Amino acid sequence: MRGPGVGPDADGGGACSEGGLSGDTKAVGESYDSGDGSGENGRVARGGGVGGGVAGIGVIQELYLGPDGLRGGGSREQGDEGSGRRHGPASLTKLLFAITILEGREAPLEPSIRAFIYSFLQKRSQETAQKLKMVKICCLGAGYVGGPTMAVIALKCPSVEVVVVDISVARIAAWNSDQLPIYEPGLDDVVKQCRGRNLFFSTEIEKHIGQADIVFVSVNTPTKTRGLGAGKAADLTYWESAARMIADVAKSDKIVVEKSTVPVKTAEAIEKILIHNSRGINFQILSNPEFLAEGTAIQDLFNPDRVLIGGRETPEGKKAVQVLKQVYANWVSEDRIITTNLWSAELSKLAANAFLAQRISSVNAISALCEATGADVAEVAYSVGKDTRIGPKFLSASVGFGGSCFQKDILSLVYICECNGLPEVASYWKDVIKVNDYQKSRFVNRVVSSMFNTVSEKKIAVLGFAFKKDTGDTRETPAIDVCKGLLGDKAKISIYDPQVSEEQIQRDLALKKFDWDHPVHLQPTSPTAVKQVTVTWDAYEATKGAHGVCILTEWDEFRKLDYVKIYENMQKPAFIFDGRNVIDPQKLREIGFIVFSIGKPLDPWLKDMPAVV
Repeated sequence: MRGPGVGPDADGGGACSEGGLSGDTKAVGESYDSGDGSGENGRVARGGGVGGGVAGIGVIQELYLGPDGLRGGGSREQGDEGSGRRHGPASLTKLLFAITILEGREAPLEPSIRAFIYSFLQKRSQETAQKLKMVKICCLGAGYVGGPTMAVIALKCPSVEVVVVDISVARIAAWNSDQLPIYEPGLDDVVKQCRGRNLFFSTEIEKHIGQADIVFVSVNTPTKTRGLGAGKAADLTYWESAARMIADVAKSDKIVVEKSTVPVKTAEAIEKILIHNSRGINFQILSNPEFLAEGTAIQDLFNPDRVLIGGRETPEGKKAVQVLKQVYANWVSEDRIITTNLWSAELSKLAANAFLAQRISSVNAISALCEATGADVAEVAYSVGKDTRIGPKFLSASVGFGGSCFQKDILSLVYICECNGLPEVASYWKDVIKVNDYQKSRFVNRVVSSMFNTVSEKKIAVLGFAFKKDTGDTRETPAIDVCKGLLGDKAKISIYDPQVSEEQIQRDLALKKFDWDHPVHLQPTSPTAVKQVTVTWDAYEATKGAHGVCILTEWDEFRKLDYVKIYENMQKPAFIFDGRNVIDPQKLREIGFIVFSIGKPLDPWLKDMPAVV
């Protein structure tokens, strides 16, 4: 029950527990009766001082150092049960103020008890300060994973100093400017809040690795293009270089965290490099894979489904896991922080991406059948997704999946299966990519066959080049394969994407497969521009005079375009090929368009055209 206040006759006013010395903001204004008599140990008897020190011991009993610092509100055994509520961390100022209130009662605290309390508080304050000693984190790699992840850690952990380092001077300069090198909703605000306070971007790699307690490694792990495992295996050249640098410049014990997606057992290889070059320094390797979706990365970091930390099952390994766990515990609830062994963490990332890609290929395979039979893939997917065992996510049919992870990680998984004598398992996952490639080529074939079996010298407008909306990332975007397919038939292409530059588009169309995943300074310096491709910064300009329009990214603005205006400025018959199902086919047919949408009943015009060239 609540006491009425602090006055000497107030029942709750003299209670040390639940009121007088809790870390609650209401420490003095009101108190709480424990309800079970447990509060009596902490009560200062009216008119009786501290009763031979017994109550003083009760006062101390009410103050304990919990996981979040100095706390009040119950003994170690009692916890928070006495008050039935959780108390916040008690500040030293509040505690001393509460003691002052107690001394203002009818009898002051005895000098010995008062000195004991002050000594206790001083000691606990020093211990708390030690526990809150600033941790230094260095992240090697300022890309799509390293930059946003470190920015959020800096925001959520003000007592942690975070430095993101990269070999690219231009990239670091961009992170230190008002024009960040990557587009991600919400990222600008996070960076601006922390940059210069406890978040820094630098090219002084060796310096900051040497100073760090925890080193995150978020470097490229491209698919090998030559040698053993070419076309499937992950190229760990950059990871090995990072490990050797860490071993070379380290002057104190370090926790090294795998943030890049790597094959199973990579940690073991990295561990060997570090140990054999350690010079007496102890290294602990952890796997902490990211599970971010571009376009929602900041929200994913703020409210993750889970944080996965894998480490060695040794006392030192378990201690390292707890150190990293405490960083995330600043904003992620404990039940969402999963700890495993190293190999489970490494494989979990590959498996998660393989499962997601599999769902997309599954619904895309069904979309082809829907077109052949007159079914609507959106209705089929909705019906299937209502099954709670399946769920609705990742069941949207499209021109195909893209991004830096899905194909690369599945290929890595295929290679691991083959190396471990599991050809049937390898074949199963290989088919996920096969269906994705089929979906892209099927889309190109539909465009060509619908337009009288040729697009030679015809202008085709491409709306969207990023692999998904709300990002400027073009890695493995389906738009690359679609554009190359159309260029193969000598089409003239005009591209518009609100977040992708002309330089990036020309580079993507000129690069060979897998070259995109190498650092920029190792890519071809001057890729030949594709003459048949123009890039505009306006959807209406891109579609002006076009024979057909291909929608390849689901940007929201494409749903709101004035399609009557677009139709009037196009060649006739005017075609729209919707690879993301963002438009209403019936409304566009009423305008006059011939429309193809993935997995939707075919336009009467298209029924007479062959599906495959």
